[in-house]
Amino acid sequence: MPQQAPGLPGTVAFSYSLFLALRTLPRRTGSLFTTSKESSMFRIFSPAGVSVLSAGALLSLVNGLLYAWSVFMLPLENATGLTRTQTSLVFTITLVFFGAGMMCGGFVIRRIGTRLTAALGGIMLSAGLLVSSCVTELWQLILAYGVAAGFGIGMANVVPTVTGVSWFPEKRGLVCGLMAFCLALGTLLLGSGAASTLIRLTGISRTMQLLGVLVLLLSLVASFFLVMPEHRTTKVAHRGVESLTTGQMLRTSRFRLVWLWDLSLQTGGLMIIGHIVPYAVESGCSPIQAGMAMGVYAVTNGFGRLLFGMLFDRKGFRFAMLANTCCMTTGLLGLAFLPGVAGFFGLLAGIMTTALAFGGTIPQFSAYIAQNFGPEHMESNVGMTATVFILAGFAGPCLGGCLHSLTGTYLPAVLSAAVMTIPGILAVMNIPGRA
Repeated sequence: MPQQAPGLPGTVAFSYSLFLALRTLPRRTGSLFTTSKESSMFRIFSPAGVSVLSAGALLSLVNGLLYAWSVFMLPLENATGLTRTQTSLVFTITLVFFGAGMMCGGFVIRRIGTRLTAALGGIMLSAGLLVSSCVTELWQLILAYGVAAGFGIGMANVVPTVTGVSWFPEKRGLVCGLMAFCLALGTLLLGSGAASTLIRLTGISRTMQLLGVLVLLLSLVASFFLVMPEHRTTKVAHRGVESLTTGQMLRTSRFRLVWLWDLSLQTGGLMIIGHIVPYAVESGCSPIQAGMAMGVYAVTNGFGRLLFGMLFDRKGFRFAMLANTCCMTTGLLGLAFLPGVAGFFGLLAGIMTTALAFGGTIPQFSAYIAQNFGPEHMESNVGMTATVFILAGFAGPCLGGCLHSLTGTYLPAVLSAAVMTIPGILAVMNIPGRA
């Protein structure tokens, strides 16, 4: 790309000055009503509660750019001469460093606080976009977008969940669902909406520059309000729950069983995300209908995050996770057989059911960790959810592609994903009660 990011040194200097200004602010300035008589719903409508949830939602919207890479792929290939294999490699590296950023984010929060962690993640994403706007080689794009932007998104992505759950521990599922929903919404608004429109109007280089500046401003504004409460949690919310370090948590059977449940469902969900368009075409849909199916998956996935997050709060982890697993199994079996019976509408029914279930896995894992392993090390503990994402992100799409190459059809891949939910059911049934 011949264009160079205008004002890049000035933008970097401005970011650094704001970052230093944030360091002078206290890490925890919020106040939390700690008596058991005061409900979480009352705190949600307090000024501090509104600001924390709103800032977390805003930062999650920004982090939704993670899944918008497909919008950049073709314009980047046309501008730089990169191949589809090379641009796909960039996205793979982005996902890996997103997971690494999430795993490190909790430890960074404990060292420098939530404000600085959110700001630093936003600056890294902004820098990645700005530098990517003027790259000419694959290795430059990998370092700028794959490493810097991916790690920055992952590190910042821990902050909204940790702060939100710390303020409203009685509404863990709802808070985690809200933040996960905003992440999906950000992909739709900033990716399919803003980025696609700007690319048509101004080109890929200018689009990345504008998005880089926008991301920087939104992230810094959000980070200012993302503070931890003075008192981490109410006595009611964590009564009788021992706070475990990350190492101790990883050695418990409870964590390993929930991890297995999450892996069994996310593998199938990510397989469908990676192959939904060609599967729709293979099922007899037109390219327009296939694109519509992808949009339906994205929207329904977002609502699934809210739905199962609230179900977690109301009915408990076992009921919500079993319902989530049954929903995934039903959706995958519907994808396998309904298109042959009901055509495009049968495909949509299977896609919507699968998307609801896949969305539900994301907030429930985080909410379970917050509920069962105590508040003291929640920042680093929640970051361990990224281990499932990394493994399933490779296993799901790769398994689907390999089975399709061997058989010439997606039916064995979809049925295999349905069978993989069985270990998830067994895992949930054997999770011990709260310690």
